[in-house]
Amino acid sequence: MTKHILSAAAVLFIGAGAAFAVAEFDSDGDGMLSYAEMLAAMPTITEDTFAAVDTNGDGMVDEAELVAAQESGLVPAAG
Repeated sequence: MTKHILSAAAVLFIGAGAAFAVAEFDSDGDGMLSYAEMLAAMPTITEDTFAAVDTNGDGMVDEAELVAAQESGLVPAAG
């Protein structure tokens, strides 16, 4: 049981980190990052990397996409 609690806490911590990063650079307050907003956060990000992070191809990066990209090492973790 302790293992499950620690795993849940780790997931919440990772999610909170991504939410903080999205909120910090989400200049229009829509809860997602456009390429321009992400470029402000990560000046070296390329359009190709942004497209790889944007797994659903909607032109925006949401919290789940950011967490997945951070976990895979595609982009740096928040904080």
